[in-house]
Amino acid sequence: MKSTPILTLLAVLLASSASAQTPAAPATPVAPGAEVTAAPQVTLTPAQTEHILKELEKAEAQIGQGRNAVLGAALAKFRTAAANESDALALYLDCYKLENFERKDLKQTDFMEWRERNEARLKDEDFKTALLLQLEYLVMTIQAQGIDDPKKMGPLVTGLQAFLAKAITAVQATVKHTASGAVEAKDAGKGGGRPGGGQGRGGQGGGGGQLEGILRQPVKGTEFTKAYQLEDYLDRKDWEYSPLNVGGIYNSVILPYYALEKPEELAAQWDARINAEMALRKAGMSQTEFDLYFKEEGPRLQWEKDNDLLSHNVAAVNAMADMLKIIQSNPSHPDASGWLSEFKEILKRVAPAGSVETPIGK
Repeated sequence: MKSTPILTLLAVLLASSASAQTPAAPATPVAPGAEVTAAPQVTLTPAQTEHILKELEKAEAQIGQGRNAVLGAALAKFRTAAANESDALALYLDCYKLENFERKDLKQTDFMEWRERNEARLKDEDFKTALLLQLEYLVMTIQAQGIDDPKKMGPLVTGLQAFLAKAITAVQATVKHTASGAVEAKDAGKGGGRPGGGQGRGGQGGGGGQLEGILRQPVKGTEFTKAYQLEDYLDRKDWEYSPLNVGGIYNSVILPYYALEKPEELAAQWDARINAEMALRKAGMSQTEFDLYFKEEGPRLQWEKDNDLLSHNVAAVNAMADMLKIIQSNPSHPDASGWLSEFKEILKRVAPAGSVETPIGK
């Protein structure tokens, strides 16, 4: 392997320094099972340290440029393909062929046979809509990787809000409810998931068929991402990678942004999050299933909202009043005892000193 300049420099520096070092003291015995941490065997001079730091700074700049080049090239391609369904499908086929056939040294005829087997799925409108939405979310995901200041997340927050409205509407269009309240998927006979792969991830209230299944997949695992080898570049922690994880998108990006930049609108954004979550769940559940879900999850989300408002000191007194009302209105809820204990602790922190000595309800 060819040595890099910085590795060569280190080798020379360390070799020259080693001859000037005093003999190392005998190693201290390590107890069995103890963690061993290697101690530095050389001491660099100030000049050597300064030189290495400058070289590391250059290397860091080169790494950043390389990362930006990879993400930038993919971003440009994905933006273009997200313009319409035909371009999105063409890019999907190119990516699928590259990842699943060319890189495995399979023949062109193998790909053509796969395409013929999946012709009906590839022509399905729900599938093509899902690809467009997947690309739209992937574009925002790539853009988010380069934003280091939370205050600059505003345009992406706006984009996420618009995306969720569009995606939920698309899921709603794939299902219908009968007069009795039962839910039926428009593509029930086709199965979920993506062509050539397994079933899409259902589970989270979904009768939305393949469109919902595709949008519940993390964008890190899409054919687009795999073909462009982006998995390891999409590493932002405060981001949700599954396009239909409403709670994750709000908790990771939207709500923190409003808490920081527009706290006066935080309560409204919580309401928007709850409404979006309920709309998505209702689309894929029978009326009876949704009623049961709402009875349990509705109070839970309201409690989470009020707790967040309280922690950010936004309409705190009203938030506490709502929390008390939730406890009073839902005595048989699975979380009721936990809410009660939590509320007692909150009251102890905010009440005048000495006024809460006897536990509430005792």
